[in-house]
Amino acid sequence: MTEVINTFVFPIIRRDWIMGALHSLSNHTLQNYRVIVIDQTVPDAQFEDTLRQNCDLWVKTRQNYGFAQAANLGIRLAPTPYVTVCNDDVEFIWHGWWQGIEETFSRYDNLAAVNPMSPKEPGWGWGRPGFVYYCANCGMRYIDEKRPCNCDNYEPLDHAAFQQHAHNIVRRMIDAARGSVIDGIACWCPVFRREALEDIGLFDERFNPGGGEDYDFSARCYQAGYRALATSLSWVWHHWGQSKDEKDGFDSALPLAKPRWNYLSTKGDPERGLWDPDCDCWGHGCTRTDENVYRAPL
Repeated sequence: MTEVINTFVFPIIRRDWIMGALHSLSNHTLQNYRVIVIDQTVPDAQFEDTLRQNCDLWVKTRQNYGFAQAANLGIRLAPTPYVTVCNDDVEFIWHGWWQGIEETFSRYDNLAAVNPMSPKEPGWGWGRPGFVYYCANCGMRYIDEKRPCNCDNYEPLDHAAFQQHAHNIVRRMIDAARGSVIDGIACWCPVFRREALEDIGLFDERFNPGGGEDYDFSARCYQAGYRALATSLSWVWHHWGQSKDEKDGFDSALPLAKPRWNYLSTKGDPERGLWDPDCDCWGHGCTRTDENVYRAPL
């Protein structure tokens, strides 16, 4: 039997996206893997029975612990060399997505994490959401009709169009980007090398859900001598922001979260070495300088 090298950890606070994510994962992932679901939704016997049948380990919590704490719990329970922390509003749409992740890891010796890219949003996860325009001639992608090419054959890349032509579109995107990478990860589908987490630590559990735990991890990653990258060799569809909505979930948690942690993902904190995501210093000065920084142990 082929070795299981990757565990998917899904922290969820709602019930309406997770089954679609699990089915798309099954349909577009060729290697063996395990699935752990950290279920923070209100009790529902029928939903829970269905969920248990579609994952390897189901963990039911009594409240919403927040993304960082729930993700850390799942990572600690994952025995595999790689751990993918995945939002439930991610849809796997291309069979080659994992091969692109593996190829990126193979190119860099000091990689701790690799994030796929999503056609729905600019860059690798930061910035305002919005549909990407796609040129059917040359494969270029761009936002708000600001076209980088002179071709006439372009169209909005909505979800239906992408599903219909996913393979060809992804191949053209990869060719156009030539395997480029972007420094930093976003928490909707990062793949971690578990061995590196022993040095870096897990997510900072003081962040409110979606409040910058991925940005903070990237900074600590560089401080520890590793890199965290988004790769144009791998593409999945992220529906953007749906997993944050607490429909069907418990009330928002993290009473210990400090307000100053909430803005790091958009404003940064230059005094502590955290630069805002739009700056050009990733890979140069992006380190967290606070010696007493919290880091959840593996």
